[in-house]
Amino acid sequence: MNINDTFQQAVRHHQAGQLQDAADLYRNILQTQPSHSDANHNLGLLAMQVRQHASGLSYLQNAWKINPHKEQFCLSLTECLLKMGRTGDALQIIKNAMQRKGFNSAQASRLLQLAISIVENERPALPVEHELFILFSAGHHAALEEKLIPLLNQYPNWGAGWDMLCTALQIQGKDSESTLQRAVQLTPDKTNTNSKQQKVFCIGANKTGTTSVEHVFRSLGLIVGSQMHAEMLVFDWAKRDYRRIIKYCQSAEAFQDVPFSLHDTFQVMDDAFPGSKFILTVRNSADEWYESLVRFHSKIVGKGRIPTADDLRQFNYRYPGYMLDVLRLSYGAEESALYNRDVYVRYYENHNSQVEEYFKARLGDLLVLNVEKPDAMERLVKFLGFQYTGQKMPHTNSSRR
Repeated sequence: MNINDTFQQAVRHHQAGQLQDAADLYRNILQTQPSHSDANHNLGLLAMQVRQHASGLSYLQNAWKINPHKEQFCLSLTECLLKMGRTGDALQIIKNAMQRKGFNSAQASRLLQLAISIVENERPALPVEHELFILFSAGHHAALEEKLIPLLNQYPNWGAGWDMLCTALQIQGKDSESTLQRAVQLTPDKTNTNSKQQKVFCIGANKTGTTSVEHVFRSLGLIVGSQMHAEMLVFDWAKRDYRRIIKYCQSAEAFQDVPFSLHDTFQVMDDAFPGSKFILTVRNSADEWYESLVRFHSKIVGKGRIPTADDLRQFNYRYPGYMLDVLRLSYGAEESALYNRDVYVRYYENHNSQVEEYFKARLGDLLVLNVEKPDAMERLVKFLGFQYTGQKMPHTNSSRR
């Protein structure tokens, strides 16, 4: 067996999501060469991916022991220990490594601060947070609220907890104002919103190539905001309460999809972050956009037809019923509006015309972009202030059959 070829094959399986095939090959390598640090490390990472942290720990410890100068091995081991709730051990490892070996990456600093915040009783251990996330993802928002309240009494400055409680209350239709104020107050300020720090906002409707634009952002080195976090701010948008959305925008440089693809958000972001750039992604026609949206929803819900309200109530994206909530907030609460071509096309056309009217005197701040056009990538790269060197536009999240 050629160890190097086998390892590369294992990595290909791993990257393709073929985890069992990858695990088998990593183990084959370790039977022949137990001191193969990368095989140990990757097998440990694979175990973490399927939340078998205890099983992966020994492999990560082996990798770190074999090659204690490789920072990534230290970071993976630290993260595994944190996710197991062994915060003290994680803190000792990352702290010593940073002091003695000079590790100073952003990820190392993040893990150090995370471990310190748990040890100093500013937030609960990661297994507790994971239990809360499971409740949220399952749509058990009342149970989540019940769990969070005593935790927030114990950790009163835990901003993420207040943020989660605020969203849980909003979804249940309960008063969330005081919780929202607390969440906003505790969100770390990374910049002054009155400053002229520029952001980039992709404000085209979903299914207009926004995911392709996100990939371009990342390829150019821009820090892209967490889509999961942003999507859970849709209830704030529905009330036109932008406090948490503005706070969230302090976490990164580039943003796309909900709530930035929805009416009015672009105007508030323009006011909060002067000098920012806006990208309005479009399709060849409103009808083409509508067909793409319906085709994509039909595909992911998996019923072989246009989803019904009951289909969407059961479909688990973020939590069961999230997609129905977003569609109702965007296009109308009546079930008759669900996937109504006229309603959706009118919304799409109104959104695009509002954006273009708003920026008509500031054409340098807005790029109207059809990602299917041959020159789309060149126009986008140059608009963002980067050099175009022949890069190709990625086409991802396609709903074409």
